[in-house]
Amino acid sequence: MENCVCFNLRWVTRVVTQFFDAELRRHGIRPTQRSILVALNAKESWSMAELSDWLGMDRTTLVRNLRPLQRDGLAQSVAGGRVELSITDKGRKKIKESQQAWWSAQSTAVKTLGEQRWSAILSDLETAALALNK
Repeated sequence: MENCVCFNLRWVTRVVTQFFDAELRRHGIRPTQRSILVALNAKESWSMAELSDWLGMDRTTLVRNLRPLQRDGLAQSVAGGRVELSITDKGRKKIKESQQAWWSAQSTAVKTLGEQRWSAILSDLETAALALNK
């Protein structure tokens, strides 16, 4: 297990997610949900397929994370020929109010790794993801 790429990446991801979750919890939002809101804020509207692909998230995980955002009025969907997803004004406000908590977690994580080391890790992970996604 100690050399298993999958096991180690998933383990580190869980630890980092728990760290960000602790920072964002007081804002009533999870890190994954915040990422969805930020993505929704980047574009007028998304189809479920577009958002799922852009986030690299399977649709069932996306739907599970969207439900509380929709329930709380942070995101909305409009059914037509296809489901269109968008952020609400309340969702934009949630991004702003949770920004400092996210930045605190991000800053601490980068400082822990070192900025140059983080840049190298990120570059290596992006390269690996592109190569494995062919």
